[in-house]
Amino acid sequence: MAIYFSSVLEDTVLIFSSVCLFLYWYFTSTYNFWKKKGVPFLKPKFFWGNSKNTILRKTSLYDHIIFLYNQFPSKKMAGIYQIRNPVLLLRDPDLIRQVLIKDFDSFQDRNFPVNEKTDPLSCHLFALRGEKWRKLRVKLTPTFTSGKIKIMFDLMKVCASDLSSYLECSAAKGSTMEFREVAAKYTTDVIGTCAFGLQFNSLNDENSEFRIMGRRVFKFSFLEAISRAFCFFFPRVAETLGISFIPKDVTKFFLRVVKDVVDYREKNSIVRKDFLQLLIELKGKRNVSSENHSNDHKDLKTDDNIELTDSLLAAQCFVFFVAGFETSSTTIGFALYELAVNPEIQDRASAEVVSVLQGNGGEMTYEAVNKMAYLGRVLDDKGTSWCVSSQGVRCHSYPYTVLTETLRKYPVVPVLSRNCTKPCTIQGTDLLVDKGMKVLIPVVGLHMDPKYYPDPLRFDPERFSEKNQKARPHFTYLPFGEGPRICIGITSSNLIGHLIGQPDEYLGCPVIFLTPRLTTC
Repeated sequence: MAIYFSSVLEDTVLIFSSVCLFLYWYFTSTYNFWKKKGVPFLKPKFFWGNSKNTILRKTSLYDHIIFLYNQFPSKKMAGIYQIRNPVLLLRDPDLIRQVLIKDFDSFQDRNFPVNEKTDPLSCHLFALRGEKWRKLRVKLTPTFTSGKIKIMFDLMKVCASDLSSYLECSAAKGSTMEFREVAAKYTTDVIGTCAFGLQFNSLNDENSEFRIMGRRVFKFSFLEAISRAFCFFFPRVAETLGISFIPKDVTKFFLRVVKDVVDYREKNSIVRKDFLQLLIELKGKRNVSSENHSNDHKDLKTDDNIELTDSLLAAQCFVFFVAGFETSSTTIGFALYELAVNPEIQDRASAEVVSVLQGNGGEMTYEAVNKMAYLGRVLDDKGTSWCVSSQGVRCHSYPYTVLTETLRKYPVVPVLSRNCTKPCTIQGTDLLVDKGMKVLIPVVGLHMDPKYYPDPLRFDPERFSEKNQKARPHFTYLPFGEGPRICIGITSSNLIGHLIGQPDEYLGCPVIFLTPRLTTC
């Protein structure tokens, strides 16, 4: 009997040791990749690669990207490891241009988990790949033209009025507000009315279901963080195990809400000037509003194009909601913080708003917003205020902008990610990027590089004067991405921020600074 147990113990130890050795080999077998390629790299640690602190949420992604960028101050590119996967980090603006513009066909996909079966809301424009993305982008682009955004302006204006009333009431009570949360409630209401045609009433209802779902997406437990990381780094295993990136309850909620709203509109022949209505038209269920839209849509009839199913439609509403309220509210919060600590900039921006409104009969209109050059111009008469070309993004006509500088210092998306879809050689080198390799573009690293932005921690809208822009290389300012996959909602996100710009001097409440957040009343 003793011999039997001894044999079992030996076999168990042997199996366990073999499994450990295999796992060690599996996770470290790629750690010589960049050395063999002759690319400078950051030494990886077992299992984690260079991603331990971000996965364990010890370091923010913002700080992690700056750290990686600063490890290679004189290099055009470098190698890092995410778990066991080699990743190419680009630091040179010319190489970034190659990936985002010149060789876009080789780097058209983002590295974002997409699974139509287990994660239907993941099939949104931000994450889709290849032909599905191309076809959907063609269908959705007309919904974000200046004309369509102008139609939604009155809906946004109502939410801005509600915010003003909310602030007046809170000021009268002497209440203290954490304005990042107030901005999130405001932008949630804006997205609710513009995307879903629903009144969320987040400002007055702490238990607003949509506000709860918004928090649910961005505030998750440690175990949920691990499962999301699993979806990124081991997508096939995650699919097999049924692990979803988007929480199941969030998925059920958005699928139900969108279906109910669409069914109600069709049953009652309701037409509303919002994002969902434009999607309904594109879906082809009925041509409900030909005025102002038909010319833009005439070439987008689906034939053999991508079919806008109910779940695909819900996915677009989901990303419009999540990306819209989070990005806009974050930018609003940081902009107000910088205005508070830079009173001379605040005075200039405030004076501009007052002057424009006085010249417009005191009314905040779409045209009035577009005259606010210093605060940050949204649109001109011909379209977007951002000049997008093969040379990169440039501010159009009115360069001294508060929002532009806010997005430089606090980019909502601190890093861009691309997957190589076909082999491509990096210009000026003999490095061949293989299909499937991930490429990172460190947006916040570029934005905080003193070589491009001297004294980068200083908030200075004049960095974007025509003279200063010309002195900088292109592709060193990327808050909305670049190339064919530039943010499709760039116009609407900027407009949301402008509608809180009307100053109310009578509030006269102190600003309380809480590191690293801002509370105002």
